[in-house]
Amino acid sequence: MIYEVAISNSSFKRTFFVNSDFKLETGERIFLKFRGRKEIGYVLKENPGKVEGEVIGKVDGRSFLEGWFVEALNEASNFFNTPIGRLFDLSFPKGIENYFVEKVFSNNPLYDFNGMAVGEFIERFGEKKLKEFLMNGVIYIEKDFQYKFPRPRKELYVFLNALPSEIFEKKLTKKQKKVIDYLLVNNYTTYSELREFLDINKDVLLQLERKGLLRLNEEFPKDFEDIDLSESQKKIVEDILKKNKLKVLLYGVTGSGKTEVYLSVIKKSNSKTLYLVPEVSLIEQTVNRIKSRLSGKKVGIFHSYLTKSQKIELWMRAVTGKIDILVGTRSAFFIPFNKDLIIVDEEHDDSYYQDGEVVYDLIYLVEKFPGLVIFGSATPRLEHYVKATRNDMKLCTLKERYGTVLPKVEVVDMKEEEKVIPYVSKSILKNVKRELENGKSVMFFVRRKGYSLIMCQNCGNVLKCPNCDVALTYHKSERKLKCHICGFESVPEISCQICGSVLFYEKGMGTERLEGELQKVFPGRNIVRVDTEVVKNYQKFQKVLKKLYEGEIDILIGTKMITKGLDVPTVSLIGVIDVDAMRNIPDYNSSLNLFRLLVQVIGRAGRKEKGKALIQTYERDSFVIEYALRQDVEGYYEYELKQRKDLEYPPFVDIIQVIVYSNNKELGLKNAKKLVLELENFNLKILGPTEFFIPKIRNNFLYHFIVKTHDVGKTNRILNEVISKYPTKVKIRVNPPSLYVT
Repeated sequence: MIYEVAISNSSFKRTFFVNSDFKLETGERIFLKFRGRKEIGYVLKENPGKVEGEVIGKVDGRSFLEGWFVEALNEASNFFNTPIGRLFDLSFPKGIENYFVEKVFSNNPLYDFNGMAVGEFIERFGEKKLKEFLMNGVIYIEKDFQYKFPRPRKELYVFLNALPSEIFEKKLTKKQKKVIDYLLVNNYTTYSELREFLDINKDVLLQLERKGLLRLNEEFPKDFEDIDLSESQKKIVEDILKKNKLKVLLYGVTGSGKTEVYLSVIKKSNSKTLYLVPEVSLIEQTVNRIKSRLSGKKVGIFHSYLTKSQKIELWMRAVTGKIDILVGTRSAFFIPFNKDLIIVDEEHDDSYYQDGEVVYDLIYLVEKFPGLVIFGSATPRLEHYVKATRNDMKLCTLKERYGTVLPKVEVVDMKEEEKVIPYVSKSILKNVKRELENGKSVMFFVRRKGYSLIMCQNCGNVLKCPNCDVALTYHKSERKLKCHICGFESVPEISCQICGSVLFYEKGMGTERLEGELQKVFPGRNIVRVDTEVVKNYQKFQKVLKKLYEGEIDILIGTKMITKGLDVPTVSLIGVIDVDAMRNIPDYNSSLNLFRLLVQVIGRAGRKEKGKALIQTYERDSFVIEYALRQDVEGYYEYELKQRKDLEYPPFVDIIQVIVYSNNKELGLKNAKKLVLELENFNLKILGPTEFFIPKIRNNFLYHFIVKTHDVGKTNRILNEVISKYPTKVKIRVNPPSLYVT
């Protein structure tokens, strides 16, 4: 028998054909002899072809991957021009094979060996008997798990049991008041959620129960309506469950209650669910909502910050059916999990695009799922918006906020505003002062991390990375200049390398610089910045979020990570500092990304009580800002789609970005031009080549060009054929969310 297989942990973008003496399943992992080496492969299907290897054994003894999933990975490899074996590798945590053991099973009812380990069989009956029984068909050997799962913990549900007027009559400790305040916002919760976010022990809850203010239950009470929906939400849930279309776009303004719709669909359909979020920071919040509304559901969590043993335990629980709802980031999709429903929250987010050794857009893969998929967003993907308006996927719209109010939004014209501190207007600081005096929290969004750029006062020279053609960012707390591309670090220069001047000044505003400036204006206030330099692991970020929920942080400063889906009741004001820099990035998605950011940021301010968002700009009349202020997603999308249709950009065509690397500047440009010249013989529409936005990265000179196509598969085949003739490093990105990032 001949099988088509993908080679594990290899750079091959194609499959191979191998011979096997025994039957194999689609998706099964196998050992094979391939080009003189022992490799691990993945079975796609039985398929005749030119044999280049031989199967010598099975890795797991079974397949954990469904047929649609195997086919989807194959299609994704062809579409994104990425190594197919490495896509399959994402489904198996490293070291998982160490948790399998060979066991003896009986074909003869007279022998009861079922589940006995091979080692134990040999110890009791001898290796000769094992071989004899195998030869005569008395027994067969299969691999099985050898893993002890920890005992599941019981959840404790916490409910308010008194009216607000009764609560205010009681004398409460500081910790008791924290619990009550949390429940007044969230209605009900779990002990694990309170312990995680408020650092509360069970004694505090028992004291409140004795005062008659709380009700504690180990099971979710049947008399408590766990998901209270508006009429429009109820109608949407009913429409989704009819399954007239299996792909659904849930488009709703920020704070419209999309999460309540997701949870109601899960509950009413009793579906095994994969629940995807774009960032690790959103997992805890999502899991706590699920646990407090869907009692009895076994919830699993998967993301890249888990330890090796945690990943293996989750994988084992998923494949053995011990999980009802799997919540995770992009990587969770690859876990073998028998699901009926996939939910993709914040489906527009760039984080769903993987841009490394393996390149893929997770949304492309999710669309291949044969069951029900709900894509949710306040600012959906343009291609989904178009599909929904054409009735190619079901459109469900939530136009009003659910139990929340939209904040007041003001644009601060920086041409006219007085600046008390660099890059921050007087009116923003005045608003911050008022909110802090009222006991509220404030968020600042800044595009870049670090302190600022360092520029020579005499000649204007900006200190740059020697490996990359980018400005170094000054990190004042560490007294270091850092490159955020390659990781290069150095101490600040004593004198300018160009003119010798010793006079430097700081240009630009990063998170660290803003933190320092605000500390001068608001001394004694707890000001915390959140960027990847400060929060380098999941646990640290959760601690910051916990303090924010508790009201212990006065001002939070962060980059894009703070704008994604967080629902923090204490935040009543959000300031956006440098929108102009985002809009002026030379990228076909820059306006769209700015619009989405503004809509999402505005939605973060004051959900339960009316909040405020302040946007600083030197271009007050920008059409992007005007649409965002009105929260007019449809209006902006129609404008954007018209521009893209005229200019031939996605979703009307597919684009393939080809980046050429070289350690020699002239040779790099020469190779890029040669590639384009040869590709033009195939009548491809090409823009470029030109120098990349960051011309030098990690001592490589970069050039790129764009291919526009209506047939990605065919174009990729041409690209691979032409590129193979040149001994140069090339990266291919299909429909990237940004041309700027690499």
